[in-house]
Amino acid sequence: MSVLDEWSGRRATGSADHNGLDGQAPDPRGDVVLRAASDARDVDDFDMRHLRYFLTVVRAGTVSAAAQELRISQPSLSQQIRRLEQRVGAALFIRSSRGVELTVGGKAFLREMQGIPGQLRSAIAAVAPAPRIWPVGVCGGVPADVLTEVQNGLSNVRAHDGRDGAAKLRMRSVGTADQGELLRHGEIAFGIVRLPVVTSELVRAVVWDEPLGVVLAHEHPLAHRTELTWEDLTRQRLLWYEDGCAPGFAETVPADLARLGWTSVLHPVDQDQHALFLHALQTTADLVALRPRRAVEREHHLVWRPLPTGRPPRERLAVTAVRGSRAARLLQQVSAVRGWAFSAE
Repeated sequence: MSVLDEWSGRRATGSADHNGLDGQAPDPRGDVVLRAASDARDVDDFDMRHLRYFLTVVRAGTVSAAAQELRISQPSLSQQIRRLEQRVGAALFIRSSRGVELTVGGKAFLREMQGIPGQLRSAIAAVAPAPRIWPVGVCGGVPADVLTEVQNGLSNVRAHDGRDGAAKLRMRSVGTADQGELLRHGEIAFGIVRLPVVTSELVRAVVWDEPLGVVLAHEHPLAHRTELTWEDLTRQRLLWYEDGCAPGFAETVPADLARLGWTSVLHPVDQDQHALFLHALQTTADLVALRPRRAVEREHHLVWRPLPTGRPPRERLAVTAVRGSRAARLLQQVSAVRGWAFSAE
């Protein structure tokens, strides 16, 4: 876990904090604007690049890993961090052979400034044309049908935003556990995640809601049965997510199954690697998986069977965006058009 995981968390601010006039546009001659102008003058010599370097070191946990991510040399990054510490007048990190830890001052600095890049990005986005390319993070195991639905919906966000032309999506694999941080820092505009995701910072629109069933390899001893019992399943291990992957979903589904009568022994596999998923099922006699039927019906090496209950756990995939962002507003508009279940709670 990086130090950002321990100390991240944005300050909750009301609308009056953003504009000073309870949601109305600020008076250009008012106290709020005058105070902001004075604050800006005090930090004229502050380089926004240093904030990015600081946040990257916090997230990476070591200067060397941060330098690799930033594509600069480690000595250069160390020098820039020292300049930042000189500018703020306090040490921000404690260096050790294991990496870096935030000092008390570093924690306070992170707490106060981590929202600045996002606020600046939002201010620019409020007046700038919608981007031509929207980066989208995709968690592992998302069916192609879901990606197509999201593509068809979000590729028209410019039209929904009152502008001509269609946006392009750049999708890349990002684990559910990492998406919240990347969304907050603007590295992705939307995320496709497996619910539940417990956070108050994101809005979500459900694009896939399907009951889970048992997936077996054709060679599995139970594959010839059309119906399975809980007794059948108690002798099987469940191919499941590795620690940290799909955190809400990976914890709630086994708990739901235990209440229904199946306390499963979990067999963790990297769910982002479909080849590993298939290989594990085909080479392990007592191993089964859980998937919606639609997710595997085109897999010739697999068979799907319903769980022995009228109310099976469900898989819900949702598109998420940071609350209050342009992406969130557009997601709500697209959801109304596409019939996605939108929620800001």
